[in-house]
Amino acid sequence: MKRLLLLLSLPLVGGCIDLFEGLWFNPVPVDAYEWPHNDVPDEFLEVVELTGTALEGDEEAPAIFGVWAHQCRDAFVDDCVDIDHPFFNEDNRAFPVLYFHGNGGNLQEYWDRVQMLWRMGFPVFAIDYRGFGRSTGDISESGVYADARTALNHALQRRADADPSLLDPDGNLPTARRANLWYYGWSLGSTAAIDLSVEHQPRVLITESALASAQAFTDDALGIGISSSVIMDAEFDNVGKVPFILVPKLFTHGLDDSFVRSDFSSLLYDASPDPRELYMVPGAVHGSVPCPTRDTSVPSSEVPCVATDSWYSRIDEFVDANLR
Repeated sequence: MKRLLLLLSLPLVGGCIDLFEGLWFNPVPVDAYEWPHNDVPDEFLEVVELTGTALEGDEEAPAIFGVWAHQCRDAFVDDCVDIDHPFFNEDNRAFPVLYFHGNGGNLQEYWDRVQMLWRMGFPVFAIDYRGFGRSTGDISESGVYADARTALNHALQRRADADPSLLDPDGNLPTARRANLWYYGWSLGSTAAIDLSVEHQPRVLITESALASAQAFTDDALGIGISSSVIMDAEFDNVGKVPFILVPKLFTHGLDDSFVRSDFSSLLYDASPDPRELYMVPGAVHGSVPCPTRDTSVPSSEVPCVATDSWYSRIDEFVDANLR
C-alpha cells in the first residue's frame, strides 16, 4: 500500500511538496475524551491542558491536552493504588513514563497501551500532539518535537512540585534523569521519544515499531533511489539521532510488520551505542508487538490490545536491569 501511494504521487511532484501528510499524520479531533475499556479509577485519572509552543507561521500557541494515569492521588507520593496484576511492582511508582502515541486517531485509540504500563505500577503521562484529540493547532514534524518538550516540562514541574529537593540550587527544574523520567514511543511516537532523548536524556528509552528515517521509508517503498525531500518535507531522522543517546535503549518490533519493517529497528540498534537491546516479536505486525495475535483491523476501542506475559516479562526485565 505505501509503495502504491508513493508511486501514484510521483507524477504530481513539483518541488518539495509534502504530499504525504496523510501518511504521517491522521489526527481525529474530539470535544471530550472517553476512555474505552478503562481500568484506571476516576480519582487516579487527570486530563490536563498545557500551553504549547508557537512555531513559525502559527498565529498563536496551541493548546496541548494530555492525560495522567496516576498511581497515587497526591501526584507521586501518598494514597496509592495497588493493582491486581502479575507484573505490578510498587517500586515502579518512582519512575513516571512519558508515552508518545502513533500517527492516527487520538489518545482514546491508545488507551489500552497506557493501561499496560499503568498496570505495571508506572505513573503514565501521554499527550495528544497538536491537531489530535482535543489539542489545537496544525500538526507537523517540528510540532511533534515541540509538543514532546511541552509534555516533558509539565512532567518535570510535577515531579518538582512533589519533591522540591529535585530542584537545582538555582531553583531550576531537574533533568529528566534526575527526575527518574523515561520515555516510550510507538511508531510516530518513536520520533518524538528519540528526538527528546538527544537533548533531554531519560533514565531509559523504549521504542516500538520505530522507523529509521523518512528516507529509509521512501527507499523501502520505492527502491529507486529518489530523495525523500522530493516528495515530502518530513525527515524523521531517528537513525541519525540514536548515536547521541547514551542511556539504556530497548528497540521492539514485530517481525511481520509490513508497513514499517523490522529492519528499521535493527538499523537503529546497529547505530546506537551501548547499552542497547533488540526485541523482535514473531507474528506481530505494526501495532501488535505487545499482543501479536490481535486483529489490528478492529479498532482498539472495540477490542483492546491485551499484552502477553512475554511482553510484560521483557519490559520488566529491561526496567529491572536499567531503571529500578
